[in-house]
Amino acid sequence: MFKKDIYDLLAEDVDRISFGFPKSYFRLDKKLLKKIFTPEHAKVFVQMKQGYVTAKQHAEQNNISEAEAKAHLDAMANKGLIFRRHRGENDEYHKHPFVMGFLEFQVNNPDKSWLLATSLYMITSKFGKRMSQTMPFYRTVPMHKEFLEGSKIMPYDDIEAILDKHTRFGVAPCMCRKMQRLDPKFKCIHPSETCIVTDDYATFYIETGLGREITKEEALAILREGENDGRVINVTNSQDGENICSCCACGCGILTLRTRYPGPANDLWSNHYSEVDLSKCVKCGLCVKKCPFNYIKMTKEGIEIDQKHCLGCGLCIAACHQKAIVLKHKPNLYTPPETYDGAIEIWQNITKKDYNKYK
Repeated sequence: MFKKDIYDLLAEDVDRISFGFPKSYFRLDKKLLKKIFTPEHAKVFVQMKQGYVTAKQHAEQNNISEAEAKAHLDAMANKGLIFRRHRGENDEYHKHPFVMGFLEFQVNNPDKSWLLATSLYMITSKFGKRMSQTMPFYRTVPMHKEFLEGSKIMPYDDIEAILDKHTRFGVAPCMCRKMQRLDPKFKCIHPSETCIVTDDYATFYIETGLGREITKEEALAILREGENDGRVINVTNSQDGENICSCCACGCGILTLRTRYPGPANDLWSNHYSEVDLSKCVKCGLCVKKCPFNYIKMTKEGIEIDQKHCLGCGLCIAACHQKAIVLKHKPNLYTPPETYDGAIEIWQNITKKDYNKYK
């Protein structure tokens, strides 16, 4: 049926989804896919239409029985190669991108060689650069709305309001830390189980064994503990904030992009920045130590915050006993897409437009 090697076709197909999957030296991209996709699963992935499809739709599009289509799609979902959600009596399937998709769905993959190869791919390919120059996948939100002095926080920037939108919660290990910890030199004090998923994603993670079910209160406790430990709250770039990460600068792939490809929040967006009242600053230096990006410097007059790059995570404010730092709204507030599905559609259009830019 296919004249070209199925894994070449698969790599090209994944490269067209969201942030893409650019070729790398020694074709590591292709080798990664071979490790987790059987030839049959690669064929099914390539044949799947973009967007959510049912087994019946996939069967009709590829001239196979609905039972055969469902067997293939469920097997792939259970292996974390595609995403599955329940809608009434039907299941719907979606081919997610590499990152923020089937990479994270391999968090329980015991194959260390695959994880090491993935880490090498991230370093040697142009994936990071491409990802840092599209609409960011994540937004940074503060732990406490009270940090925003004199202004009302938008509901989609209020982490408690975001959690209130959802009815089911799960938590899973952080794939970034899992890959980083393969390096014996990597030092990270942060716990592994900090990635919070909600609703359809919670159901998928729980059903496939990627994570465990938790309550909304337990989710909030994980985020509060993260603030004490110096972790940043990042939510998916939608108003619903379906997936929530408690990220550390030492291990998180998204946060380390900020040092590899510096720019004014190109790889993360936020509606806030920190501002200091020097009349209250006692030069204790606690905020300098707390900032995970080194955006706060000590000067003779007091601290100086790099507001161009500041993400408004609020960690410096939580550390300041003098209440000398407050959050401020950026001049032009960003309104994220309403849903994650809407955000995926935007990323897809960006990728199609810029498909050849970073090959």
